[in-house]
Amino acid sequence: MVYSMTQLEARFNNRLTHHYDWVFFNDEEFSEEFILAVMNATNSQCYFEIIPEEHWSVPSWIDTTRFDVGRQFMGSIGVGKAWLQSYHHMCRWNAGLFALEKRLAYYEFFWRVEPGVDFSCNINYDVFRFMRDNNMAYGFNMAILDDARSFPSLWDRTKTFIKNNKDMIHEDADYDWLLQDPLLGDNIQRPPQPTKDENNFDDFDTLEYNNCQFYSNFEVGSLAFFRSKEHRAYFEHLDKTGGFYYERFGDAPIHTLSVSLFLPKSRIWYFRDIGYAHGLCEQCPPHQFRLTTDSEAQPHAHVRALIANTSLSDKHRRWEVMSHDFLRQGGIPGLACGCTVSAIDHNNAKLVPFESKQQKPEHPCIRLYLGGRWLEKRADWDQEAEIAAGRDGSGGYLLDGLESNPFINSSYEAKK
Repeated sequence: MVYSMTQLEARFNNRLTHHYDWVFFNDEEFSEEFILAVMNATNSQCYFEIIPEEHWSVPSWIDTTRFDVGRQFMGSIGVGKAWLQSYHHMCRWNAGLFALEKRLAYYEFFWRVEPGVDFSCNINYDVFRFMRDNNMAYGFNMAILDDARSFPSLWDRTKTFIKNNKDMIHEDADYDWLLQDPLLGDNIQRPPQPTKDENNFDDFDTLEYNNCQFYSNFEVGSLAFFRSKEHRAYFEHLDKTGGFYYERFGDAPIHTLSVSLFLPKSRIWYFRDIGYAHGLCEQCPPHQFRLTTDSEAQPHAHVRALIANTSLSDKHRRWEVMSHDFLRQGGIPGLACGCTVSAIDHNNAKLVPFESKQQKPEHPCIRLYLGGRWLEKRADWDQEAEIAAGRDGSGGYLLDGLESNPFINSSYEAKK
Protein backbone atom coordinates (compact mmCIF):
# COMPACT_ATOMS: atom_id res chain seq x y z
CA MET A 1 0.00 0.00 0.00
CA VAL A 2 2.88 2.34 0.78
CA TYR A 3 4.12 1.97 -2.79
CA SER A 4 0.73 3.06 -4.19
CA MET A 5 0.60 5.97 -1.77
CA THR A 6 4.03 7.30 -2.63
CA GLN A 7 3.11 7.09 -6.31
CA LEU A 8 -0.09 9.10 -5.91
CA GLU A 9 1.46 11.52 -3.44
CA ALA A 10 4.28 12.24 -5.86
CA ARG A 11 2.07 12.60 -8.91
CA PHE A 12 -0.87 14.39 -7.32
CA ASN A 13 -1.56 14.77 -3.64
CA ASN A 14 1.68 16.25 -2.37
CA ARG A 15 0.74 19.72 -3.63
CA LEU A 16 0.20 22.74 -1.43
CA THR A 17 -3.34 23.04 -2.79
CA HIS A 18 -4.24 19.37 -2.27
CA HIS A 19 -3.21 17.24 0.72
CA TYR A 20 -6.46 15.27 0.58
CA ASP A 21 -7.19 12.79 3.37
CA TRP A 22 -6.42 9.10 3.14
CA VAL A 23 -9.10 6.76 4.52
CA PHE A 24 -8.12 3.11 5.00
CA PHE A 25 -10.63 0.32 5.50
CA ASN A 26 -10.01 -3.15 6.87
CA ASP A 27 -12.06 -5.98 8.32
CA GLU A 28 -9.66 -6.32 11.28
CA GLU A 29 -7.51 -4.05 13.40
CA PHE A 30 -4.62 -2.33 11.63
CA SER A 31 -1.14 -3.18 12.83
CA GLU A 32 1.02 -0.46 14.33
CA GLU A 33 3.58 -1.17 11.64
CA PHE A 34 1.04 -0.46 8.89
CA ILE A 35 -0.21 2.72 10.55
CA LEU A 36 3.29 4.12 10.97
CA ALA A 37 4.31 3.19 7.43
CA VAL A 38 1.38 4.88 5.70
CA MET A 39 1.48 7.94 7.93
CA ASN A 40 5.14 8.40 7.03
CA ALA A 41 4.24 8.26 3.32
CA THR A 42 2.05 11.37 3.37
CA ASN A 43 1.64 14.79 4.93
CA SER A 44 -2.13 14.39 4.78
CA GLN A 45 -4.51 13.26 7.49
CA CYS A 46 -4.96 9.48 7.71
CA TYR A 47 -8.01 7.66 9.08
CA PHE A 48 -8.17 3.95 9.88
CA GLU A 49 -11.65 2.44 9.77
CA ILE A 50 -12.86 -1.05 10.69
CA ILE A 51 -15.59 -2.33 8.39
CA PRO A 52 -18.67 -3.35 10.43
CA GLU A 53 -19.20 -7.09 10.68
CA GLU A 54 -22.57 -6.86 8.91
CA HIS A 55 -20.77 -5.36 5.90
CA TRP A 56 -18.12 -8.10 5.77
CA SER A 57 -19.85 -11.39 6.50
CA VAL A 58 -22.13 -13.88 4.79
CA PRO A 59 -25.69 -12.47 4.93
CA SER A 60 -28.37 -14.44 6.76
CA TRP A 61 -30.28 -15.24 3.54
CA ILE A 62 -27.33 -17.08 1.97
CA ASP A 63 -27.26 -20.90 1.94
CA THR A 64 -23.69 -21.44 3.15
CA THR A 65 -23.50 -24.99 1.78
CA ARG A 66 -24.48 -23.80 -1.68
CA PHE A 67 -21.96 -20.96 -1.36
CA ASP A 68 -19.12 -23.31 -0.38
CA VAL A 69 -19.84 -25.75 -3.21
CA GLY A 70 -20.20 -22.95 -5.74
CA ARG A 71 -16.99 -21.14 -4.87
CA GLN A 72 -14.99 -24.34 -4.97
CA PHE A 73 -16.44 -25.13 -8.39
CA MET A 74 -15.71 -21.65 -9.75
CA GLY A 75 -12.21 -21.85 -8.39
CA SER A 76 -11.69 -25.23 -10.07
CA ILE A 77 -12.57 -23.83 -13.52
CA GLY A 78 -10.25 -20.84 -13.10
CA VAL A 79 -12.58 -17.98 -12.14
CA GLY A 80 -10.17 -15.59 -10.45
CA LYS A 81 -10.14 -15.72 -6.63
CA ALA A 82 -13.66 -17.17 -6.59
CA TRP A 83 -12.70 -19.78 -3.98
CA LEU A 84 -11.78 -17.07 -1.44
CA GLN A 85 -14.63 -16.16 0.89
CA SER A 86 -13.01 -12.82 1.65
CA TYR A 87 -13.00 -11.94 -2.05
CA HIS A 88 -16.78 -12.36 -2.19
CA HIS A 89 -17.06 -10.08 0.84
CA MET A 90 -14.81 -7.54 -0.87
CA CYS A 91 -16.83 -7.52 -4.11
CA ARG A 92 -20.07 -7.03 -2.19
CA TRP A 93 -18.63 -4.25 -0.04
CA ASN A 94 -17.12 -2.36 -2.99
CA ALA A 95 -20.29 -2.77 -5.03
CA GLY A 96 -22.44 -0.79 -2.65
CA LEU A 97 -21.77 -0.97 1.08
CA PHE A 98 -18.58 1.11 1.04
CA ALA A 99 -20.51 4.34 0.43
CA LEU A 100 -22.51 3.78 3.62
CA GLU A 101 -19.48 3.72 5.93
CA LYS A 102 -19.74 6.45 8.56
CA ARG A 103 -16.35 8.01 7.90
CA LEU A 104 -17.21 8.67 4.25
CA ALA A 105 -20.24 10.73 5.26
CA TYR A 106 -17.82 13.66 5.55
CA TYR A 107 -16.74 13.51 1.89
CA GLU A 108 -18.22 14.40 -1.47
CA PHE A 109 -16.01 12.23 -3.69
CA PHE A 110 -13.77 9.18 -3.36
CA TRP A 111 -10.74 7.99 -5.32
CA ARG A 112 -10.17 4.26 -5.03
CA VAL A 113 -6.50 3.32 -4.62
CA GLU A 114 -5.44 -0.33 -4.59
CA PRO A 115 -2.15 -1.75 -3.24
CA GLY A 116 0.68 -2.16 -5.72
CA VAL A 117 -0.46 0.23 -8.44
CA ASP A 118 1.55 2.66 -10.55
CA PHE A 119 0.62 6.25 -11.36
CA SER A 120 2.98 7.01 -14.21
CA CYS A 121 2.10 10.63 -15.10
CA ASN A 122 2.13 13.89 -13.21
CA ILE A 123 -1.44 14.99 -12.56
CA ASN A 124 -1.23 18.75 -12.89
CA TYR A 125 -4.76 19.66 -11.88
CA ASP A 126 -7.16 18.97 -9.03
CA VAL A 127 -9.11 15.83 -9.94
CA PHE A 128 -11.74 16.36 -7.24
CA ARG A 129 -12.29 19.99 -8.17
CA PHE A 130 -12.62 18.95 -11.80
CA MET A 131 -15.33 16.45 -10.87
CA ARG A 132 -17.23 18.96 -8.76
CA ASP A 133 -16.98 21.96 -11.09
CA ASN A 134 -18.09 19.97 -14.13
CA ASN A 135 -20.88 18.05 -12.35
CA MET A 136 -19.22 14.69 -12.94
CA ALA A 137 -20.39 11.69 -10.92
CA TYR A 138 -18.04 8.94 -12.12
CA GLY A 139 -14.57 8.80 -13.63
CA PHE A 140 -12.62 5.85 -15.06
CA ASN A 141 -9.56 5.32 -17.21
CA MET A 142 -10.02 1.81 -18.64
CA ALA A 143 -12.98 -0.09 -20.07
CA ILE A 144 -12.26 -3.78 -20.62
CA LEU A 145 -13.90 -7.20 -20.82
CA ASP A 146 -14.56 -9.26 -17.72
CA ASP A 147 -14.74 -13.05 -17.37
CA ALA A 148 -18.43 -13.84 -18.00
CA ARG A 149 -18.20 -17.03 -15.93
CA SER A 150 -18.00 -14.84 -12.81
CA PHE A 151 -21.58 -13.61 -13.06
CA PRO A 152 -23.75 -15.81 -15.33
CA SER A 153 -27.03 -14.49 -13.92
CA LEU A 154 -26.10 -10.81 -13.52
CA TRP A 155 -27.79 -9.60 -16.69
CA ASP A 156 -30.98 -11.58 -16.08
CA ARG A 157 -31.15 -10.12 -12.56
CA THR A 158 -30.53 -6.66 -13.99
CA LYS A 159 -33.27 -7.06 -16.60
CA THR A 160 -35.73 -7.98 -13.85
CA PHE A 161 -34.77 -4.85 -11.93
CA ILE A 162 -35.16 -2.66 -15.02
CA LYS A 163 -38.60 -4.03 -15.82
CA ASN A 164 -39.77 -3.37 -12.27
CA ASN A 165 -38.15 0.07 -11.98
CA LYS A 166 -38.40 1.68 -15.42
CA ASP A 167 -38.79 5.11 -13.87
CA MET A 168 -35.28 4.90 -12.39
CA ILE A 169 -33.53 4.69 -15.78
CA HIS A 170 -32.20 8.14 -16.63
CA GLU A 171 -33.74 9.60 -19.77
CA ASP A 172 -30.28 10.51 -21.10
CA ALA A 173 -28.59 7.27 -20.08
CA ASP A 174 -26.35 5.59 -22.65
CA TYR A 175 -26.20 1.85 -22.06
CA ASP A 176 -26.37 0.58 -25.64
CA TRP A 177 -22.57 0.20 -25.64
CA LEU A 178 -23.04 -2.59 -23.06
CA LEU A 179 -25.55 -4.61 -25.09
CA GLN A 180 -25.29 -7.05 -27.98
CA ASP A 181 -27.55 -9.36 -29.92
CA PRO A 182 -26.29 -12.93 -29.35
CA LEU A 183 -27.89 -14.10 -32.61
CA LEU A 184 -25.76 -11.81 -34.76
CA GLY A 185 -22.50 -13.59 -33.99
CA ASP A 186 -19.43 -11.57 -34.87
CA ASN A 187 -21.41 -8.98 -36.82
CA ILE A 188 -22.94 -7.34 -33.78
CA GLN A 189 -24.52 -3.98 -34.32
CA ARG A 190 -25.08 -1.46 -31.56
CA PRO A 191 -28.82 -1.82 -30.84
CA PRO A 192 -31.11 1.17 -30.43
CA GLN A 193 -31.92 1.59 -26.77
CA PRO A 194 -35.57 1.97 -25.74
CA THR A 195 -36.73 5.34 -24.50
CA LYS A 196 -39.05 6.27 -21.68
CA ASP A 197 -41.37 7.94 -24.16
CA GLU A 198 -41.85 4.61 -25.90
CA ASN A 199 -42.38 2.94 -22.52
CA ASN A 200 -40.91 -0.11 -24.17
CA PHE A 201 -38.11 -2.12 -22.63
CA ASP A 202 -38.96 -5.36 -24.43
CA ASP A 203 -35.68 -5.19 -26.38
CA PHE A 204 -33.85 -6.19 -23.21
CA ASP A 205 -35.31 -9.69 -23.54
CA THR A 206 -33.46 -10.31 -26.80
CA LEU A 207 -30.21 -8.52 -25.95
CA GLU A 208 -27.34 -9.69 -23.78
CA TYR A 209 -24.75 -7.90 -21.67
CA ASN A 210 -21.45 -7.91 -23.58
CA ASN A 211 -19.40 -8.14 -20.34
CA CYS A 212 -17.70 -4.78 -20.81
CA GLN A 213 -16.83 -2.98 -17.59
CA PHE A 214 -15.13 0.12 -16.30
CA TYR A 215 -12.01 -1.20 -14.58
CA SER A 216 -12.99 -0.19 -11.06
CA ASN A 217 -9.54 -0.65 -9.52
CA PHE A 218 -9.20 2.93 -10.68
CA GLU A 219 -12.32 5.00 -10.16
CA VAL A 220 -13.20 8.45 -8.92
CA GLY A 221 -16.82 8.79 -7.92
CA SER A 222 -19.55 10.79 -6.27
CA LEU A 223 -20.51 9.31 -2.93
CA ALA A 224 -23.93 10.91 -3.32
CA PHE A 225 -24.51 8.79 -6.42
CA PHE A 226 -23.51 5.55 -4.69
CA ARG A 227 -25.87 6.43 -1.84
CA SER A 228 -28.65 7.40 -4.24
CA LYS A 229 -32.06 5.74 -4.32
CA GLU A 230 -31.30 4.23 -7.73
CA HIS A 231 -27.94 2.67 -6.95
CA ARG A 232 -28.97 1.43 -3.51
CA ALA A 233 -32.14 -0.17 -4.88
CA TYR A 234 -30.17 -1.87 -7.66
CA PHE A 235 -27.48 -3.09 -5.26
CA GLU A 236 -30.01 -4.40 -2.74
CA HIS A 237 -31.90 -6.20 -5.51
CA LEU A 238 -28.72 -7.98 -6.62
CA ASP A 239 -27.66 -8.63 -3.03
CA LYS A 240 -30.92 -10.42 -2.21
CA THR A 241 -30.47 -12.76 -5.19
CA GLY A 242 -27.29 -14.11 -3.58
CA GLY A 243 -25.14 -13.42 -6.64
CA PHE A 244 -22.21 -12.10 -4.60
CA TYR A 245 -21.88 -15.55 -3.02
CA TYR A 246 -23.53 -18.16 -5.27
CA GLU A 247 -21.62 -16.61 -8.16
CA ARG A 248 -18.91 -13.97 -8.07
CA PHE A 249 -20.72 -10.75 -8.88
CA GLY A 250 -17.97 -8.15 -9.11
CA ASP A 251 -18.13 -4.49 -8.17
CA ALA A 252 -16.78 -3.46 -11.60
CA PRO A 253 -19.66 -4.73 -13.79
CA ILE A 254 -22.19 -3.56 -11.19
CA HIS A 255 -20.73 -0.05 -11.05
CA THR A 256 -20.60 -0.02 -14.85
CA LEU A 257 -24.22 -1.05 -15.28
CA SER A 258 -25.34 1.29 -12.52
CA VAL A 259 -23.71 4.48 -13.81
CA SER A 260 -24.70 3.62 -17.38
CA LEU A 261 -28.36 3.14 -16.44
CA PHE A 262 -28.87 5.83 -13.80
CA LEU A 263 -26.64 8.66 -15.02
CA PRO A 264 -26.50 10.67 -18.24
CA LYS A 265 -23.31 10.00 -20.17
CA SER A 266 -22.38 13.67 -19.73
CA ARG A 267 -21.66 12.93 -16.05
CA ILE A 268 -19.19 10.10 -16.76
CA TRP A 269 -15.59 11.05 -17.54
CA TYR A 270 -12.78 9.13 -19.23
CA PHE A 271 -9.49 10.04 -17.49
CA ARG A 272 -7.30 9.19 -20.46
CA ASP A 273 -4.67 11.64 -19.19
CA ILE A 274 -3.96 9.72 -15.96
CA GLY A 275 -1.32 7.06 -16.50
CA TYR A 276 -2.15 3.99 -14.43
CA ALA A 277 -1.12 0.35 -14.13
CA HIS A 278 -2.38 -2.50 -11.96
CA GLY A 279 -1.17 -6.00 -12.71
CA LEU A 280 -1.82 -6.90 -16.34
CA CYS A 281 -3.82 -3.77 -17.04
CA GLU A 282 -2.16 -0.47 -17.78
CA GLN A 283 -2.78 2.67 -19.76
CA CYS A 284 -0.35 5.40 -20.69
CA PRO A 285 -1.71 8.55 -22.38
CA PRO A 286 -0.10 10.60 -25.14
CA HIS A 287 2.23 13.00 -23.37
CA GLN A 288 4.47 15.90 -24.25
CA PHE A 289 7.45 15.08 -22.05
CA ARG A 290 9.01 11.99 -20.57
CA LEU A 291 10.02 12.25 -16.92
CA THR A 292 13.75 12.82 -16.92
CA THR A 293 16.28 10.20 -15.88
CA ASP A 294 17.60 12.57 -13.21
CA SER A 295 14.19 12.90 -11.59
CA GLU A 296 13.49 9.18 -11.75
CA ALA A 297 16.86 8.41 -10.14
CA GLN A 298 15.97 10.34 -7.00
CA PRO A 299 15.52 7.99 -4.02
CA HIS A 300 12.34 9.70 -2.78
CA ALA A 301 9.14 9.73 -4.81
CA HIS A 302 8.15 13.21 -3.62
CA VAL A 303 11.47 14.64 -4.79
CA ARG A 304 11.14 12.94 -8.19
CA ALA A 305 7.77 14.58 -8.71
CA LEU A 306 8.91 18.02 -7.58
CA ILE A 307 11.85 17.97 -9.99
CA ALA A 308 9.64 16.96 -12.91
CA ASN A 309 6.77 19.34 -12.13
CA THR A 310 6.56 22.97 -13.08
CA SER A 311 5.81 25.82 -10.70
CA LEU A 312 2.66 26.10 -8.61
CA SER A 313 1.61 29.27 -10.45
CA ASP A 314 1.85 27.42 -13.77
CA LYS A 315 -0.37 24.67 -12.40
CA HIS A 316 -2.97 27.22 -11.33
CA ARG A 317 -2.93 28.78 -14.82
CA ARG A 318 -3.43 25.34 -16.33
CA TRP A 319 -6.39 24.78 -14.06
CA GLU A 320 -8.02 28.07 -15.06
CA VAL A 321 -7.78 27.10 -18.73
CA MET A 322 -9.18 23.66 -18.01
CA SER A 323 -12.06 24.87 -15.85
CA HIS A 324 -13.35 27.02 -18.71
CA ASP A 325 -13.23 24.23 -21.29
CA PHE A 326 -12.99 20.78 -19.76
CA LEU A 327 -13.18 19.15 -23.22
CA ARG A 328 -9.51 20.04 -23.53
CA GLN A 329 -8.66 17.49 -20.83
CA GLY A 330 -6.28 15.52 -23.00
CA GLY A 331 -4.33 18.61 -23.97
CA ILE A 332 -3.12 19.75 -20.54
CA PRO A 333 0.16 21.56 -21.29
CA GLY A 334 3.33 19.84 -20.25
CA LEU A 335 1.92 16.41 -19.39
CA ALA A 336 4.92 14.36 -18.28
CA CYS A 337 4.89 10.58 -17.93
CA GLY A 338 7.31 7.80 -17.13
CA CYS A 339 5.65 5.24 -19.42
CA THR A 340 5.33 4.37 -23.10
CA VAL A 341 2.14 5.58 -24.78
CA SER A 342 -0.36 2.74 -25.20
CA ALA A 343 -3.27 2.27 -27.59
CA ILE A 344 -6.59 2.87 -25.87
CA ASP A 345 -7.81 -0.71 -26.41
CA HIS A 346 -4.73 -2.82 -25.71
CA ASN A 347 -6.12 -4.03 -22.34
CA ASN A 348 -9.44 -5.19 -23.77
CA ALA A 349 -9.32 -8.96 -23.11
CA LYS A 350 -6.50 -9.24 -20.56
CA LEU A 351 -8.85 -10.35 -17.78
CA VAL A 352 -10.55 -13.03 -19.88
CA PRO A 353 -8.67 -16.36 -19.63
CA PHE A 354 -8.44 -18.80 -22.51
CA GLU A 355 -10.79 -21.15 -20.68
CA SER A 356 -13.63 -18.65 -20.97
CA LYS A 357 -15.28 -19.21 -24.36
CA GLN A 358 -17.55 -16.19 -24.05
CA GLN A 359 -18.68 -14.34 -27.13
CA LYS A 360 -16.71 -11.12 -27.49
CA PRO A 361 -18.23 -7.94 -28.93
CA GLU A 362 -17.16 -6.84 -32.37
CA HIS A 363 -15.30 -3.81 -31.02
CA PRO A 364 -13.18 -3.36 -27.86
CA CYS A 365 -15.09 -2.00 -24.88
CA ILE A 366 -13.51 1.45 -24.77
CA ARG A 367 -14.26 1.95 -28.46
CA LEU A 368 -17.89 0.97 -27.92
CA TYR A 369 -18.08 3.51 -25.10
CA LEU A 370 -16.51 6.33 -27.14
CA GLY A 371 -18.33 5.45 -30.36
CA GLY A 372 -18.09 7.69 -33.42
CA ARG A 373 -14.75 7.72 -35.21
CA TRP A 374 -13.29 5.27 -32.71
CA LEU A 375 -15.30 2.51 -34.46
CA GLU A 376 -14.19 3.39 -37.99
CA LYS A 377 -11.71 1.12 -39.78
CA ARG A 378 -9.36 1.68 -42.68
CA ALA A 379 -10.82 0.88 -46.10
CA ASP A 380 -7.81 -1.30 -46.96
CA TRP A 381 -7.93 -3.37 -43.75
CA ASP A 382 -8.17 -7.13 -44.25
CA GLN A 383 -9.19 -9.14 -41.19
CA GLU A 384 -8.24 -12.50 -42.72
CA ALA A 385 -4.78 -11.21 -43.58
CA GLU A 386 -4.31 -9.94 -40.05
CA ILE A 387 -5.30 -13.31 -38.57
CA ALA A 388 -3.02 -15.10 -41.02
CA ALA A 389 -0.18 -12.90 -39.75
CA GLY A 390 -0.73 -14.28 -36.25
CA ARG A 391 -2.76 -11.42 -34.75
CA ASP A 392 -6.28 -11.59 -33.36
CA GLY A 393 -8.06 -9.84 -36.21
CA SER A 394 -9.32 -6.92 -34.13
CA GLY A 395 -7.17 -4.19 -35.67
CA GLY A 396 -7.56 -1.85 -38.60
CA TYR A 397 -8.93 1.16 -36.73
CA LEU A 398 -8.34 4.66 -38.03
CA LEU A 399 -7.59 5.90 -34.51
CA ASP A 400 -5.45 4.02 -32.02
CA GLY A 401 -5.04 6.60 -29.28
CA LEU A 402 -1.32 7.01 -29.90
CA GLU A 403 -1.83 10.34 -31.66
CA SER A 404 -1.03 13.52 -29.78
CA ASN A 405 -4.62 14.55 -29.18
CA PRO A 406 -7.29 12.66 -31.17
CA PHE A 407 -9.31 11.68 -28.11
CA ILE A 408 -10.82 15.06 -27.39
CA ASN A 409 -11.89 15.92 -30.91
CA SER A 410 -13.31 12.52 -31.83
CA SER A 411 -15.16 11.91 -28.59
CA TYR A 412 -16.60 15.42 -28.68
CA GLU A 413 -17.73 15.03 -32.29
CA ALA A 414 -19.38 11.72 -31.44
CA LYS A 415 -21.53 13.46 -28.83
CA LYS A 416 -22.70 16.24 -31.15
